[in-house]
Amino acid sequence: MDFYILKKQEKLVAIPADEQNCKEYLDDGYFYVDKVAACNEKSALKRLQTKQVKAFKAPALLLLLVLPIILFAWMQISR
Repeated sequence: MDFYILKKQEKLVAIPADEQNCKEYLDDGYFYVDKVAACNEKSALKRLQTKQVKAFKAPALLLLLVLPIILFAWMQISR
């Protein structure tokens, strides 16, 4: 089942992917964050958090891999 993830201030809500229901939330001040597939609301929110962690992890790992190479090259050039 698909769920819309909506946010109002710091509160995240997962609702079934029904456009009319979503419109009511949007009119109430929520804004659209993402659409995820899950079996219930709780797992939909967990999937969103997992998705966000993966989006942060890749650039951080790339930076950790490239940083020693840049430092080594800089040390070789500055000699």
